Amino acid sequence: MTPATRAVPAAAPYVPGIAEEHQPATGSAPGWPLVLYFHHVHPGLRHYTALSPAEFRAGLTRVLQEFDPYEPADLLADGGPRRPDRPTVLVTFDDGYRDNLTHARPVLAELGVRAVLFACTGLLGRRSDHPREDYLTPAECDLLAADGHLIGAHTSTHPHLDRLPGERARAECAASLDAVAARYGPGPARLFAYPYGGIPEDAGLPADVLAFATVRSPALPWTARPQAIRRTYLPAGATESWDGLVRHWRERWEAAPAASTAPAAPAPRAKTTAS
Repeated sequence: MTPATRAVPAAAPYVPGIAEEHQPATGSAPGWPLVLYFHHVHPGLRHYTALSPAEFRAGLTRVLQEFDPYEPADLLADGGPRRPDRPTVLVTFDDGYRDNLTHARPVLAELGVRAVLFACTGLLGRRSDHPREDYLTPAECDLLAADGHLIGAHTSTHPHLDRLPGERARAECAASLDAVAARYGPGPARLFAYPYGGIPEDAGLPADVLAFATVRSPALPWTARPQAIRRTYLPAGATESWDGLVRHWRERWEAAPAASTAPAAPAPRAKTTAS
């Protein structure tokens, strides 16, 4: 599609029941990977980014009709992450829950998708009958890494970084990055995600770290704000909205080139965000 014939994206679809600041319709900056985040893939859990295995398969299949998988290894390319020449999607998971292995892993393998799993390194190994408190072990993270998935940092204990004193926030980030580097090398330790999407004034992240936020951040080119990359999601309980969201994300990706460098209006700051 040439610039002369490129269509203007339709109005963003609105998902009822979701607060304005958490609406998922804004995807990525045009020309940059769409980044989706999930927490759980589990048959019996209610959470805004928790899907059943069947829903996860159906949702990801629909996304892959419009977007090719973005290889996580391309995030670590020399000179910075590779910018795709076609619509691509990067799949990410937050916190490091065990169902990422037991339920998400088979679907990812079936669909040929490799993901980034942002783990709370100080919580790994905790076991519980409740899936929201049941975490991967380090050895289980190794199994996922052996599949080609990348393990990234997500702090040590999952605090609201933007509510902590600066020294404590920096310590949470550093401990997690150091733990990832010690087990997987310095490459994966260049990937970080903020719990709850809250970005502190100074996280103390090294300059070469790519840091991922949530829908609380605007959709800017990664070169403009490499430590506040916007992610979005397929809202649980609203499967009827997914087709419209995917089409809108694709249309936005195809937007005029000038839009890829124009700053987006900041998203309203949420008082609280579920995670």
